[in-house]
Amino acid sequence: MTQQDAGNRTAADYLIASKRCDIHGLEQLLDTGRLVVAVSNLIHALQRERGAANVYLASGGRRFARDLPGLRQAALKQERQFRARLTGIDPAAGAMPGASRLYSRVAYAIHGLDELRSVREEVRGLRLDPESVVEGYSQLIHGLLAVVFEAADSAVDPDISRLLVAMFHLMQGKELAGRERAIGAGAFARGEFGERLTERLRHLIDNQERCFEIFTGFADDPSLATWRRIGAGEASTELERLRRKACTAPPEQPADPDRADRWFEEASRRIDGLKQVEDQLEGSLEHLCARKLEAARDDLDCHEQHLEALAGKPDEPAAFAVFFDGGGAAAGTATYTTDVASPQLGRSLVDLVQSQSVRLQRMSEELDEARTALAERKTVERAKGLVMQHRGMTEEEAYRFLRQVAMAQSRRLADVASDAVAMVDLLREA
Repeated sequence: MTQQDAGNRTAADYLIASKRCDIHGLEQLLDTGRLVVAVSNLIHALQRERGAANVYLASGGRRFARDLPGLRQAALKQERQFRARLTGIDPAAGAMPGASRLYSRVAYAIHGLDELRSVREEVRGLRLDPESVVEGYSQLIHGLLAVVFEAADSAVDPDISRLLVAMFHLMQGKELAGRERAIGAGAFARGEFGERLTERLRHLIDNQERCFEIFTGFADDPSLATWRRIGAGEASTELERLRRKACTAPPEQPADPDRADRWFEEASRRIDGLKQVEDQLEGSLEHLCARKLEAARDDLDCHEQHLEALAGKPDEPAAFAVFFDGGGAAAGTATYTTDVASPQLGRSLVDLVQSQSVRLQRMSEELDEARTALAERKTVERAKGLVMQHRGMTEEEAYRFLRQVAMAQSRRLADVASDAVAMVDLLREA
């Protein structure tokens, strides 16, 4: 394409190019959505392996010795599928919004999966303590969840973005439930909780509720119907009973090791229910991406046929008017004369361009709602890190501190976090 050819492009050429960009973006979203599904399945397998490895170590190898090899193989199978899905996303293209952040998250996750091989050998030989294993698996899962976060943050279609936001928060809540399972089962198997582990359990239980609240605000109707039908957001009566025993017993009181298996079973039943909702949401996501892509392709075909038909009209080139609407009233009129467009084609181009502009503006406004939820999460995480740094608190203590401030001031947690971040930034600039 020469510079002269580029200079001869018409408004129709750029309108069609806009439509093709929509299609390209949806194709990338479809591939990214399939990657999210692979991440979901991998995380679920790693969560089960983590829980079993924790109990295995806490019991000195007496529990889950037979189950652990099979759980490792299931996780390895999902890892292979995750890596296979990555081949559908070309890092050399780099055209997707937020591609740099997404690829960085993928790199971190792959590195963690590579390191997991040696960790499994250490677990097999009972050479690690349970808490370090839970923390290590949790960091890897956190890295995989960050891939889903970036996918949601970079989505350019508001409907798809909403489902990805719902998916991220459902997966985050499910991960917190998985950590609750691992910590509780390990503590029962070891025969003690202690004040620190009890506080961690309370923190995990509270945070789950916040994640599920956001999920229900963004999920589609079929996923919400599955959520309500199986009661995925509620713990069973037995799990609630075990929670009370774990969270209210005096720190010095020994825990019953025989309850470890029961805790694991009840927590697993709840997590498996959450996975059913996840599967429904994944199906909705893939169906929506495919439907949007098909509609965009049909729309492009219609536009091209319409423009070709109008361009073939025998009308003589003439002037046509473009009206600029300012605040609901015509602010002015500009008249253009062209030797490449008939009056009918000119008016049709204006209609199509205005229609495309209105559609993109509406999409931008709808995207703001989904991205606000993600932005608030980033802010809370940053504020939590600052509190940990400046007040010497643990993650659970920092989060509880921010919540207490928000409750005392009758404000949203996100607003308190935003003020904390702004104050630190202001002090750094002073």
